[in-house]
Amino acid sequence: MTSENLPALLRPLSEEVPPEARDLATSLRVLFDGLKISVRRYAARRSRDAGAVSRYLNGSRLPPWEFILELARDVAAQRGESIKSETLEFLRRQHHAALEAQGNPASVLKLTQHQLAETDRKAQQSAIQVQVLTDALQDRQALLDDVELQLRQVQHQDALREMEITDLTEERDALRAEKLRLQSEVASLRSGLNKARTRAAEFESECASLERRLAVLEGPEELELAAVEPELPSGCMVFGVLELVGFSRLTKRLSDAELISTVESLRLLCRRISVRTGARFMYTRSSQVAFMCGSAISGTETGLLLVESKGARNVEHELRVGLCYGQVFSSGGIVFGETVSRAESLCNMAPRDGVLADPACVEQLESEINSCADDQARPNLTVRDMWERPVRGLGIVKPWLLSRP
Repeated sequence: MTSENLPALLRPLSEEVPPEARDLATSLRVLFDGLKISVRRYAARRSRDAGAVSRYLNGSRLPPWEFILELARDVAAQRGESIKSETLEFLRRQHHAALEAQGNPASVLKLTQHQLAETDRKAQQSAIQVQVLTDALQDRQALLDDVELQLRQVQHQDALREMEITDLTEERDALRAEKLRLQSEVASLRSGLNKARTRAAEFESECASLERRLAVLEGPEELELAAVEPELPSGCMVFGVLELVGFSRLTKRLSDAELISTVESLRLLCRRISVRTGARFMYTRSSQVAFMCGSAISGTETGLLLVESKGARNVEHELRVGLCYGQVFSSGGIVFGETVSRAESLCNMAPRDGVLADPACVEQLESEINSCADDQARPNLTVRDMWERPVRGLGIVKPWLLSRP
């Protein structure tokens, strides 16, 4: 990111801005230029103070990490792309450097909190690596024991049957070679396991040190930490997006109590459907809810139950759902990928109280239905193809409307 692409509507950075804050502000200004809107308009869009946003972009105030992540998401959505992990890592390093350069207790506290979260993530990855290497070591050790048993049997037969010495010698040599290969693999796995255990112990020790440092920085009144949710999975799955139609108009028409009741009713509906279908819901913002399912049948059932059960759960307003099947990536609590972008686009074009799915989801659904051995477990669905339409960043999309007969 260079200063040649800075947005024209922003004032030049002051010479008094520290170098670390200047680098971060320059990167944020380049990101903000991708939105092609004014500071005041963006502040209104995100319900933020326009003066605070302006100071974030001018380097006079250090923004919180949540603002940086929110801006990166908005720019990625504007371009019809997913957030790149390299961009997030680059911004995170600049943010940490700016925090460390300030040197005041509040900045040190925030920096330590970020370091603790990152170190905890590495500790979890090391623990997973230890488990994988342990399983691999046990598997190779079992194979080695089996080969050694066969070798002893062959050697015994070799001593008893001298007439078959030639054939047994070839088998014995092959087993010896296999034994040497497995011994080499076992030694390599043991070395890797020891290194992984050492790294895991180091990360755990660093976590404990950072926790003690946080306790000192926070003072005698320590806040109880909320339970950390498990990391979101990655892989091929059904990703769905649920939207409350006309939510912006509802915020103006309903009172605060009615608006809160509507959102809570929607959350309760999602929680009950999750118990039935096993879907995992993620509350992205006030008007949208995302969910993930391991199979196309459970994903379709989740989408249809959302639009069918809303009346029974005091959700009186219209909903729409978009479903896609494909590869979904997760990092640091953020899900991204082309499947996520397609699901958001299908949700935006879905009819009121309707469920739209992409061709990959419909194909996977048909495959799962055909493989069901139990006729009672097969869902009774109607699939109707819709018109093709272009979607920005995704090309031509042909959605399918899912319903019950």
